[in-house]
Parts: sequence; structure tokens; C-alpha cells
Amino acid sequence: MKKIIAVLLTTALLLGTTACAPSGTKTTPPPSASAPSGSPEQKTQNPSEIQIGVLIPGSPTNGGFCEQGANGADLIRNMGYKVSLVEAVTAEEIKSEAENMASEGYKIVFGHGGQCDTPFSEVSPDYPDTWFVVTGGNIITANQFPFYVAQEETAYLMGMIAGMMTKSGTVAFNLDGDFPAYTVLTNAYQLAAETVNPEVKTLSVLLSAATSSEGYETTLNQISAGADMIYSNTNEAQSGAMKAAEESEGVYIFGNADDFSSVAPNSCLVSMITHYTVGFEKVVQLLMSGEPFEPEIVFVSMKDGGSELCWNEKLQDQVPAEVMEAVEKATQEIYDGTLHVPTAYDIGSDYQIGQVIRP
Repeated sequence: MKKIIAVLLTTALLLGTTACAPSGTKTTPPPSASAPSGSPEQKTQNPSEIQIGVLIPGSPTNGGFCEQGANGADLIRNMGYKVSLVEAVTAEEIKSEAENMASEGYKIVFGHGGQCDTPFSEVSPDYPDTWFVVTGGNIITANQFPFYVAQEETAYLMGMIAGMMTKSGTVAFNLDGDFPAYTVLTNAYQLAAETVNPEVKTLSVLLSAATSSEGYETTLNQISAGADMIYSNTNEAQSGAMKAAEESEGVYIFGNADDFSSVAPNSCLVSMITHYTVGFEKVVQLLMSGEPFEPEIVFVSMKDGGSELCWNEKLQDQVPAEVMEAVEKATQEIYDGTLHVPTAYDIGSDYQIGQVIRP
């Protein structure tokens, strides 16, 4: 039986790189139309007659990646579509729920996370009239493709801040996954820190479990080892990391995926806000626009509004002017395309923690 989660969250897209104030984004339900040959057939329908599913790998209120998926489901619902939000954690659950949705005539099934790639590929050939879309996946077929939010661009900016502001000369990161969707962010953070400060030392830890206690103990250990700039890309464990930083003198920590300044008001210097909702909306508009679409990776950049920096107003005056200027310059270079931050697709599946990919 499906574990369907009520979609109650309302999403406001946040744009810009130096503020967190929401700015309204108008979403107009696009008409449905015929899809290209070899891909799901889309007859003209009212959006309210079209079913779209979103699978997330955890709680829709975890304050991180899963909640972003729930926000995406809510946005699609507000566009006028019928949306089911389902929590599916294991490969078996993902495959089963996706197959149930496709058999019931869902036009799009989103899998929020690269772990949906293989389960979807085992189902998608049997349901050619359904699009299967994976957040950060790798598989592209006639009716399956990924969309990718280039969060590493914003993670790179956080690494610049860390490298320029560290007083101990040691920065750190911890993460709870060793596949590209995780490592691409910490790679960008480390790459930037070492670019602006070649003498900086980087400590890295892969958590054994994504729990608050694990995040807390790991971060305390990194601080004890000399790190004064911490980036915790660890979902649920991030709350523990924030607690450890808040209890430590002279330590700054960076929020991941959402604004954590209220969680650690005295230490969370800046957060990376991720707007997966932009990707969900872009994909729905592409598939329902009536225009031919050839399956490919759909990229959502920082310039598109996929991610941004959100400063802690209480601490922002502690950031030196030269750091702010460097961040603004790098942001413009990313927008212009003169600074390319390696993506998960550049890194590849054999990426090892601690390796630095030079542009």
C-alpha cells in the first residue's frame, strides 16, 4: 500500500546570492500536448486531469533534501496538477511505488535522488506512456532522464569564504554519502578553499550514520583537530553538527540546503539554499508544453535560481569586505560562464573523498 504524504508545504522561490527574502514566482499551468515518437504520448488534457507522482527518500519535514522534494510536489500541485507525494526509501519500495503510479496512468513520476535511477530503469520500459525523472540521476532512455541542480556553484562560494576567513588554517567537511551527489558539493567547497588559500588544510569525514548524535560527535572531533570552518552535508545529522559549532568558540559552520541561521545563530555564517522546486517546475513545463522534447540532462544553474547564498544577518558584518568582493566577483564569473565548477557528471562515479578536481 502506498505511503502517501499530504502535500501541505507552500514554496516561495528564493532568488539572488546575498539575501534570503522570497520573491514570488508566477507559475502558469501549461497545456498538455503530443510528445515525440518513442517517448510518452501526451494527449491534450486539463492539468487537473493529469497525475504526477513524487517519491522522496525520507521525511518531508527533515529540513533538507527530502523537504525540498516535498516542496517540489507542492509547487506542481499549485500549478494545477494532481500530485501524490510518497515516501520510498529502499530500492524495492522505489520500484514498487513507481510501477504502481505508472500502471495507474501517471504522466510523470519523479524520483527525488539518484538512488531512484536503477529502480526506475527496471520499470520504465514497461510503461512507455509515463515519463520517469530522477533528481541527479545518470540514466537517459526514451522515457527516463535526470534533472540536475548545480548546487556545487554555491558550495564553491562557501569554500571561498572558508578559505579566506579561516584563522586556524584548517577547514573541514563531513558528509553521509560517498556518491557524486554528495561529493560534488564537498569537492567544490574544498576546491575553492584551496584555490583562495593554497596553504589551507582540509579535514574530511564520511559519517557511519546520518544521525544528529553522529553529526555532533564528528564535528566536535574536527573542531578539536583545529578546524574553525565546517561544512556538514549530512541531512538529518546536520542538526548535530550545528549544535557542536554553536557550543564552540571561534567556529563558523555553513548551512546546507536550507537556512540554518535560526538553528545556530551564533555560528552559522551563511547557508546554501537549494531550490529543487525550480527543477521540478522546469521539467513539468518542458514535458507538458506540447513542444518536442528529446530526453537529456536538464541542468538548473545558480543563475537559473537553483541555489543561492543566504547570509546570517547577525554575523554578516563579521565578513571582511575583501571576502564579500571576492564572492561577488566569483558569482558573476559563474553567471558569465568564465568560472566552471565541476558537476557530478564531471567528477564521475569513481570520485574519491578528498580528491580535488581542478578546472
